[in-house]
Amino acid sequence: MNLLRRPPAAPVRTPTRSRSAPPPTTPSTVGRAFVDRVSSWLYDTRVELKKVVWPTREQAINLTGLVIAVALAVAAFVGVVDAALEKLVQLIAGG
Repeated sequence: MNLLRRPPAAPVRTPTRSRSAPPPTTPSTVGRAFVDRVSSWLYDTRVELKKVVWPTREQAINLTGLVIAVALAVAAFVGVVDAALEKLVQLIAGG
C-alpha cells in the first residue's frame, strides 16, 4: 500500500453564466447610468477630501522652502558634475 499516492483529481468545472439577453439599453437608461456614476464619484470624492489632514500655512511655507532648497542643491550638484566630466572629456580627447 502506497500512502503517497493520491486518487486522480476530478476535473474542475467552471460555472456557466446564463445566456439570457442583456436588458435593453435605451438612451434614457444609458443617461441615467452615467448620471448615477458621476454623482457617485462626486460623493465619494467629497467624502475622501473630508478625511484629508491639510497642512497649516506655516507648514506649507516651510515645506515649499525645503523643496526649493533641495531642487537648487541638486541643480548645483549636477552642474558641478557636468563641468567636471566636460573637463575630463576635453583632457582625454585632447581638445
